[in-house]
Amino acid sequence: MKPFFTPHRMWPGGGPYPHFLILLDRYPAYRAFVRAHHDLLAEYGERLGVVPEQWLHSTVQGIHHPCDAAQLDQLRAVSRRELRGLAPFTLQLGPTWPGITAITVAMYPENGMAELNRRVRVAADAVPGIALRDQPARFWPHTSLAYARDHIGDDERLNRALRALRPERVEITVDRVHLVNQRQDVEQGCYTWDVVEEFPLAG
Repeated sequence: MKPFFTPHRMWPGGGPYPHFLILLDRYPAYRAFVRAHHDLLAEYGERLGVVPEQWLHSTVQGIHHPCDAAQLDQLRAVSRRELRGLAPFTLQLGPTWPGITAITVAMYPENGMAELNRRVRVAADAVPGIALRDQPARFWPHTSLAYARDHIGDDERLNRALRALRPERVEITVDRVHLVNQRQDVEQGCYTWDVVEEFPLAG
């Protein structure tokens, strides 16, 4: 694995930048799934930035520049409108994938998260001064267990160990999305945030 927090990924001053997140520390079953990996990940010491439970999340959409108070107020109002009518949906989390720069957990099915992503992008696009990065052809729902902080040369061993561990997939119901002001904590090797607003999904 290669380091995640390289210069092109680092935010000036560490943020904060507005992001829409699913906060995963709310789900006891997912926290247990994460804990099943801790002994293995701890073997890599400071080379891996293991995400603390309180900062477990899945990014729905990031805005990679600061927003002022007026923009955030507009974003909150437009997001309430765009998310109206979206019903809660169920996801399965797992299996765990060792990536190039992070260890991620898959999320299936993808359609609920993709629709959530589409709606918050519409909301962000409606606010003057907010510029989104280009959208990939297909939205990739996932969450990260750890970010590489240094080069890890024994990728094959880690890959085999994760496949051997393979805890049971976890099912959760996504019934809200949060707009947060997110920060990069490069020292800790993870992301932190302050909640701006919670949007319940009521259908």
